Amino acid sequence: MTTRILLPLLAAAMLLSCAPKQKSAATAQPAQPTAVQAAAADPAPAPGSVAEGLVKAGFSVPKADISAVDFSLPSLDGKTVSLASFRGRVVLLSFWATWCGPCKQELPSIQALYEKMKSKGLTVVAVDLMEDGKTVGDFVKAHGMTFPVLIDGSGKVGGTYDAGSIPTNYLVDRKGRILARVVGFDGVDWTSPGRLALFEKLLSM
Repeated sequence: MTTRILLPLLAAAMLLSCAPKQKSAATAQPAQPTAVQAAAADPAPAPGSVAEGLVKAGFSVPKADISAVDFSLPSLDGKTVSLASFRGRVVLLSFWATWCGPCKQELPSIQALYEKMKSKGLTVVAVDLMEDGKTVGDFVKAHGMTFPVLIDGSGKVGGTYDAGSIPTNYLVDRKGRILARVVGFDGVDWTSPGRLALFEKLLSM
């Protein structure tokens, strides 16, 4: 049996995030946890390592290998898409909602990052929490979002990934292992020179 993801969070004062609109599976304690085994954050990653770069960029990094729990959700075109279907690519897994101000602040730079890095093996999988397909589809079209967007209407997957505040973003490597997590938006553009260099390094692995 697997257990909930309990990666440490950054200080709330440093980040902007939204609480869910209503209590749901995204915030409730699941009866049978279905996520991955947690490990304490590595307090001192090796100098020059990818982990050190992630920590400097504001991410929480697990001390040991953690496999991302697979899930399947409907996409905006009605197809069922699994996280495992992106194996072989580096995935920025983003939990968000159309009403969340910090989510809307960071989405343009996530889109720009996707456009710059998709040919090198990066994909973005944006999981909207507890909204209907039309609301999400209208938002996606209006904001020119071209990466995969999935609908977690019940919030169950968000609960599995402890997305009690949004945006919550995970980095998943080509083998399906969680590299890092960040909760909230710190105001740093995802296409800043430092983050682009970090993604170049991740994508070269």
